[in-house]
Amino acid sequence: MVLLTEDGTTTYGSFASNQVLTPLHAEFQSLLWAMKSSIQLDHSSMTFETDCLQLVNLLEEDNEDKWPSLLAEFEEFHLICSMFTFCSISFISRSLKFQADRLAKGARSRGFSFSLVNSQLPSWMAQEANLFDDF
Repeated sequence: MVLLTEDGTTTYGSFASNQVLTPLHAEFQSLLWAMKSSIQLDHSSMTFETDCLQLVNLLEEDNEDKWPSLLAEFEEFHLICSMFTFCSISFISRSLKFQADRLAKGARSRGFSFSLVNSQLPSWMAQEANLFDDF
């Protein structure tokens, strides 16, 4: 997660869990984690971007009945959304989100479950991610 605020502040976050059924579940869990992290940071109006078009389409169409294995995630999503004054989810190409992609890959390579939210990049990826600041 790379959280950019209107005042120019950037917050970085990484999350890893070894217990997911499918890649779509992993994407949904990551979105829910980012949403909860945003609430904990006292952000009430958020636009979330993901490179998972299937997840965006799933949420826009509200296909709970077609995806019973994601029912718990749908319920949590609706609950968390209700905590925001404004909340939207949109698709963004992976090529446009270098830092978030690097954080996700770094989290996956760590090999254990964890959650990290900080105003500074984690030391294990700071140098590599900074190479992409100009994009």
